[in-house]
Amino acid sequence: MADEAQYRVGDSFSVHFAWKLPNGDFLRAVFKAEVLGIDPLVQKYVLRLTEFVAGRQETADGEARPLADYDRDYWGRVDTIAGKRISLAFEADDGRPLWLRLTTLTGEHNFFDRLN
Repeated sequence: MADEAQYRVGDSFSVHFAWKLPNGDFLRAVFKAEVLGIDPLVQKYVLRLTEFVAGRQETADGEARPLADYDRDYWGRVDTIAGKRISLAFEADDGRPLWLRLTTLTGEHNFFDRLN
């Protein structure tokens, strides 16, 4: 676990989220995140996901799906994430994918809504 923030308030960095879909595919989405605040006590950033940067859907074997085969329902939900405020541990600033439960994407878990 990272003990200190690598970025300061006003800085931006990329955050890479990944979810496993019910059909076995993986959905990956990268957002530009602006640092709004830093809480050194709990070692977390408060971030605004300012824009969607890139994404793809992959088979269980890691092969990219053609755009026409993307799951439109889940990708529609990705579109709602830009602009959200979230809290992430300092270690999220290293660029590696953050594997999230699918319920964070479907809205059953309030991960993307609790700070909004």
